[in-house]
Amino acid sequence: MEQHAVVLDVSRYRPADGKRDEMLAEMKRIAERASAADGCFGAQVCVSSSDKDAIVAVSRWKSRAALEAFAKEVEAIGSRERLMSLLNGRAEHENLIPI
Repeated sequence: MEQHAVVLDVSRYRPADGKRDEMLAEMKRIAERASAADGCFGAQVCVSSSDKDAIVAVSRWKSRAALEAFAKEVEAIGSRERLMSLLNGRAEHENLIPI
């Protein structure tokens, strides 16, 4: 099976006061769905050694189209809306493209 990701998605979230555990639970549910999604090589929820307040989601995708299809699914089931309600400020998103 092909294992080289075309896109690595990195998203950094800052939970609202008192919402860290709820946010972690929601992010882990989304990561499990991502890991099972077509075109995903794996997804994880992480903490940063340099930014202790942030919760970081990292996923590896076979194609940008696979990532976009999963993003639409997350929006359709309302997970994105639930996650956004737990945030303190805006999420930071970055896609890394291997060279």
